Amino acid sequence: MSLNNRILAFFALVFLCAISTPTRAWAQEKIPPKIQESNSLLNLSADDLLLSKPETPEQLLQAVIQLTDLGQAASAKPYLEQLIKANIDNETVLKLRDKHGPAAFLGLANNKTLQPESITLLKKMETTFRAYATDPARIDGLINDLAGSSTKRNIAIIELKSAGEIVAHPILRKLSQNDDPGMNDELAFALTQLGPPVVQPLIAALRSPTEKIRKIAADVLGDIGDPSAALYLWNPAFSQNQPQSVQRAARMALEKIHKKNPRKLKELNPHSAQLQLINAALHLYQTHEDKSEKQKIWTWDLKEQTIVQKELPTQEINLIRGLRLAKEALEMSPDRQDVQTLYLAMALAMEAYYAGWNNPLPEGQGTAFNLALLSGPKAVSRVLALAMKQGHTPSAIAALKALGQIGSRTLLYEQLDKHSSVIAALNYPDRRVQFSAATTIMQLDPVKPFPGATRVISILSRSLMGEGSQAAIVVDSSVQRAQSMAGVFNELGYLTQPVQTGKAGFKAATERMDVEFIALQFNIMRWGLSQTIANLRADSRTANIPILIYGPLRLQNKIEYSTRHYPLVHYIVETENTEDVEKQVTPFLQSLKTPQLTGDLRTEYRTAALYWLAHIASSQRSKIYDLTPVEKPLLQLVPDRSLASNALITLGGIPTRSAQSDLVKVVTNKMFDSDVKEIAALQLAFHIQKFGLLVDSEQITAIRQAYQSAKDPKLNTALASVMGTLMPDNKVVGERLQKFQPATSLP
Repeated sequence: MSLNNRILAFFALVFLCAISTPTRAWAQEKIPPKIQESNSLLNLSADDLLLSKPETPEQLLQAVIQLTDLGQAASAKPYLEQLIKANIDNETVLKLRDKHGPAAFLGLANNKTLQPESITLLKKMETTFRAYATDPARIDGLINDLAGSSTKRNIAIIELKSAGEIVAHPILRKLSQNDDPGMNDELAFALTQLGPPVVQPLIAALRSPTEKIRKIAADVLGDIGDPSAALYLWNPAFSQNQPQSVQRAARMALEKIHKKNPRKLKELNPHSAQLQLINAALHLYQTHEDKSEKQKIWTWDLKEQTIVQKELPTQEINLIRGLRLAKEALEMSPDRQDVQTLYLAMALAMEAYYAGWNNPLPEGQGTAFNLALLSGPKAVSRVLALAMKQGHTPSAIAALKALGQIGSRTLLYEQLDKHSSVIAALNYPDRRVQFSAATTIMQLDPVKPFPGATRVISILSRSLMGEGSQAAIVVDSSVQRAQSMAGVFNELGYLTQPVQTGKAGFKAATERMDVEFIALQFNIMRWGLSQTIANLRADSRTANIPILIYGPLRLQNKIEYSTRHYPLVHYIVETENTEDVEKQVTPFLQSLKTPQLTGDLRTEYRTAALYWLAHIASSQRSKIYDLTPVEKPLLQLVPDRSLASNALITLGGIPTRSAQSDLVKVVTNKMFDSDVKEIAALQLAFHIQKFGLLVDSEQITAIRQAYQSAKDPKLNTALASVMGTLMPDNKVVGERLQKFQPATSLP
């Protein structure tokens, strides 16, 4: 008797027993028939339910499935364990899949009693089938079958579908190498039947150098009708660089994709096409967070004459796609300034990404940096403005470096909003951009005062000392509440200035040039909240300063919605608890900052800052820049031989008594080497000449002693110049003349 017949006989016996039971027994027990059957089955062993003991892989899986279907998963598990231990080969796995179907494996995997062995079996089946489905030899055979009978072709298409997007690669390669129109039609038809899985590979094929491939890709994308392909068909449809056949195919594809949306059909024109590309590229330019996860992307490989799939970081993929879309938009209108700006910004962003945060951009022929230099200062200045508006720090730094090499001081007085993009960069919420802006301005070498000169010194000074102090502004119509919030921010480490009106807050922000953020109470007056934010964002001096709005929890959603179009705006719930404010403020401000500067980069910044400060001190630029704020850390830098010279030169240009006193300390300190003291002595003499004698009699005595004990000729001469600036009287001059012994004795 077969297994099925035995099971049927068992159920018949159960049924006969049930109908022969006295009526009163049913009335007393009231046990449902299904539960009775289950209880009866539980009393049978696996051997009773199976015709024979399973031994082969086919028999073992059959037994597992049948026992599980009968609710005997516990009895089935030993057979499943035996099947797993057998480590069956791939051919057997495929036979089992063909016989039972993938649903049977999935059903076993979902049975908790059979886990984890059932999950192991499912994964083995999936891995084996994936390898089988994507086997190049098998796929090539199926592609060849497309030219066979209709039955063979239909079977081949079904089998190719099971392999997914990977089959697009060999089909497109075959299309590239094949000149038979009939075969090409079959291949294109097969791609159409494969549907959405091949959309991304076909988008990559739109960038093939071969007209035939681009046309076929456009045709197939139109037949598939996936809306995600529309963006990548705009350039083929309307670019003058595309041949007529490709343009017609791409336009027809767009019509098919948008056929259900009449409004979209009206947008099928070059202007709308370019606008779509610009907006998409701009969105990808904005999406610049440093993401670690990876994604897959299809690209056209010139060597292989087909598409290839790569796995790259998400950020890199965004930049690749953004640069391509910007280039396609540029092809459609090469003279359009905003498109030029976007493309150059994307190119700089791409190379900055590959270089890394703390490394300079590559230079030389064919680099994006050289392209920026060749594009001229106006174009690069626009790139800088775009980078700051979209919050893209790496390309802002690259643009500033280029402007330092090709710009002129007129950039500091150009009217982009109310001040130049270079000056606006001094207030950008990133230390790297601020320092790049300061050094760029130094390279431009302004000869007259300009807005932000004090900010330049502040940034260079901070590079000498570390982070330095952080300033903030609180705008609140209530004096008491403004002082209270200012106190909270002071506790968080910000030197906070409270003001009572939106207009006063704007004025303070434009004058101080060192503001880390502006906090606005939601109900401020003269100007109101909306007008204050609008004015802050419209002026380049304040456009990149983060704004915090504080108020009650009930208004948070409303205010966040009304300010959603403004960048760098964040709402916090009003509280006098410092910890609560810190928890709300810190994550927002931290999200605006780039990775920490490395030790080497900090050293580089300090060296560069000292160089430019020394340049100011030794030139006539001290009329533009006030060096007094940088005095404090200079004496501490003198022991570093690599920094000593510029530190002393800078001290020599600061017109204060304390600066002259610091120079005396170096000159008279026996711990410093002679060459360092020589530089200090020359600067001391220069300082006395320019600003007069500011030190006391004790220090003058110390200078004389240093001169008398100086054995090094150069140091002795330098100290002699200091002695000469002390304005000796006739008596002292006479004594010195009499003591002088000529090198050659008198005749």
